[in-house]
Amino acid sequence: MQTKTLRYLLLSILLVLVLTSCDTDDSPDTNTLAGYIEASDSDPVNELIACALGGESNALASASHPVSILFLPEGNASEFKYFETTGIDVDNTDFSQYNQTTLNDEPLFGGFLRYFEQSATQNERWGIVTFVRNGAVHYSNPIRIKYSEKPTEFNNALLNIDQTDVLSPIFQWEEGRTPENVIYFHVVSDQNGDLISGTYTTERNWQFYDLSNVVLNINDVAPAPMLMSDSNYTYTMLGVSLDNWVNLVLNTSFDTF
Repeated sequence: MQTKTLRYLLLSILLVLVLTSCDTDDSPDTNTLAGYIEASDSDPVNELIACALGGESNALASASHPVSILFLPEGNASEFKYFETTGIDVDNTDFSQYNQTTLNDEPLFGGFLRYFEQSATQNERWGIVTFVRNGAVHYSNPIRIKYSEKPTEFNNALLNIDQTDVLSPIFQWEEGRTPENVIYFHVVSDQNGDLISGTYTTERNWQFYDLSNVVLNINDVAPAPMLMSDSNYTYTMLGVSLDNWVNLVLNTSFDTF
């Protein structure tokens, strides 16, 4: 009788272990982007602006972390994460190919934007940024990390600032050594580094604060931003290719009078 009872007990324990193992095997691997999205309670949202830069650019870069992944954290966004592939020869829409990489993120322009700091990469790869907003995972379009192959150019010699109208300067520039940019991101910031305006154009010129050629305004506020006389400001421009890699950075200060 005791033998039967012991046998029954052992079989019960074995059954529990088998069922537990099955449950574990079926759970999504949240270290991959596919598993992370699957584990979320809400449908994912493909609405997250992000790009990356690095190489020869000295903007947002350091010797230990020469690559920066820049993104716009909207509203009450939190849980910023970065996922990337091991190489470039994969389907960049297959989220199971992306594994989470733990990176430090820093505020930029008073926290209006943020960026991940990444060490040097030896080969091209795809990256995707995510955050959680209102319970849903938001994710960016794939970013092609081309740190070694096409380093970002930093070249203020390409920029011209026309201050005929002092409080409405015109920013114009020539294309850099990699003429693959499809959109240009402009930021005007104050002496404290806080963002005053953030706009996108597809043309290589923009006048503060003329929105006639602006295709996206990330700081659409009323009243419209204004520059003040006798003040110092900084103009930053990123030229971005279709794969969200930044080919050109311009960054210079200017004074009003």
